[in-house]
Amino acid sequence: MFFKKYKIKKTLEKTNTLPYVVWIVGIFLIFFLWIQTLTFSNNINFNFDYFTDTTTPFLQATSSGGTEKKKKDLNILLLWRWGGNHDAPDLTDTIILASISTEKKTITLFSIPRDLYIEYEDSYKPSKINKVYEVYKPLGEDIAIEKLKSKITEITGQEIDYYVNVDFEGFEKIIDIVWGVDVTLEKNFVDYKFPDDSLWYTTFILKKWTWTLDGNVALKYARSRHSTSDFDRSLRQQEILSSLKNKILSLWYFKDNKKIRELYSAIQDNIKTDIDISTLLKLAITFKAGGDEKILSFNLNDTCFSWSPICSKGGFLYSPQRDFFWGQSVLLVEWSNINKLSEYWKIETYTSLIFEHQELYTSAIPINIYNSTRRKFLASSLADTLTKYGFNIPEENSIGNIREKKFEKSILYYNGIEETDATLIFLSEALWFDTKKTDSPIYSQDDIRIEIILWNNFEETDFLELSNNSHAL
Repeated sequence: MFFKKYKIKKTLEKTNTLPYVVWIVGIFLIFFLWIQTLTFSNNINFNFDYFTDTTTPFLQATSSGGTEKKKKDLNILLLWRWGGNHDAPDLTDTIILASISTEKKTITLFSIPRDLYIEYEDSYKPSKINKVYEVYKPLGEDIAIEKLKSKITEITGQEIDYYVNVDFEGFEKIIDIVWGVDVTLEKNFVDYKFPDDSLWYTTFILKKWTWTLDGNVALKYARSRHSTSDFDRSLRQQEILSSLKNKILSLWYFKDNKKIRELYSAIQDNIKTDIDISTLLKLAITFKAGGDEKILSFNLNDTCFSWSPICSKGGFLYSPQRDFFWGQSVLLVEWSNINKLSEYWKIETYTSLIFEHQELYTSAIPINIYNSTRRKFLASSLADTLTKYGFNIPEENSIGNIREKKFEKSILYYNGIEETDATLIFLSEALWFDTKKTDSPIYSQDDIRIEIILWNNFEETDFLELSNNSHAL
C-alpha cells in the first residue's frame, strides 16, 4: 500500500530523548555517507611508482625530514546485504569504502561493484566479491567481515578501521516506523519480472508522480533488477536511503519519544558495526553540525572498455566473455584474465590518489592535450588515461593536433594557478614533463588552466599494444 500525505504537528510534548538521539544520529550519519556515493587510457607510461617510493617530493614530509605515505583519519567499510527472506540474504551487493579526513574536511567514497570477480586466499573457488561474506558467514560474523576486509585491502591498498553491515530488508520496518519515504519519479517505472512469493514473477509499476512509499513498496522499488541497470538500481537505493535519512534527522521527529524508541530497536536489530561509541559520537556531532565537509564520490566501472562513447573516472574494469565464467556476467580488472585475477596495481594507485590526495579532485583543474607528432591517437590515449584517474578533461575541444615544428620535447603550459598546485606537481612528476607558466592559455579557451603538448620524446610503452583487444580471453 501507499501512505497518504500527512501534516506534522509542531506542538508535541517535549521529552528527554537525548540517549536515543545520540545513537540514531550516530548510526545514520554512516548511511549519510553511504547514500552520497555514485554507483554508477588506454595506457600511457606514467611514473606512478612514486606512491610507494619514499623519495618522491609529492608525498607528505615527516618531522624527521624524510617522507612517508599519508595516513587517512578513518576508513570505514560500508556493506549492504538483503537479509530477511531474500533468496540470497548474505550477498553484500553494495560495498563502499569511506575515508574521512577531518584535517582536509573531506569524505571520500569508493564503490566496488558486486560483480568484480576475485580469488580467495583459501581453497574456495574464485567468485564474485559479493559472495565473500556469504561464503565465510558459517564460520562466524567476525571471520566473514575480516575476510572481506582483507580482500578490500588487497584490492585498494587501504587499511580498514571499522565496518558497518546493514540488513536492508530490515529497512522495511524502519520505513514504516517513520511513516514512509518520499520518492519523486520523473517517468513511469515498470518491472515486468519482479519475483513474487511463489517463486514466479509479477509486474511492479510506479507511475510518474511524487509518492510516499511504505516499507514494502520502497523495498520493491530498491530491489527491482529488470526495470533498468544495476547502476540505476544503486541510485534508487540511494534515493530511498536519502529520503529516510532526511525523515529521521528532521527536528520534529526527535520530539516523539515513542517513535524514537521504535526506531532505536529496529536499528539495533538490523545493523552490525564495530564502531565504538566515542568514535560514533564524534562523527555524529561533526555531521549533525552541518559543517563544510566535501563529499567526493568514486567508483569502478567498465566505461573505458565497453561500447560507451565516454571513458569515465574509475574505468579500470572490463566485461569478459561469459563463456569463460559459466555464463555469469562478471567484471575483471584491467590487465587481468581468468588465470590471473589479482592485477590490482592500477586500482591501488587510483585509491592512493583519491584517499590521500583529495586536493587533486577538489580543485578539478581543467586540462587540454595536444598532439604535435605524426603518431595517431597519442593525445586521446593520454586523455583516456588521465580521465580514468579522475582528472578533469573537458568533453568538448579537449584534444587536438598542433602542426608546429618548434617543439623539441613535450611540455606542460599552465596559467592562472600557482606552481605549488597539486595537479601541476602530479602531472610534471608522473609524466616527467618540463613546465612553463604563461599569462593565458596558448591553444585553448580562457578557462583551461593546463595545456599538455606532446612531442616525439613522449614514449608510449608496451601497455599501448593492449588497448586494441587486450582482454580477450
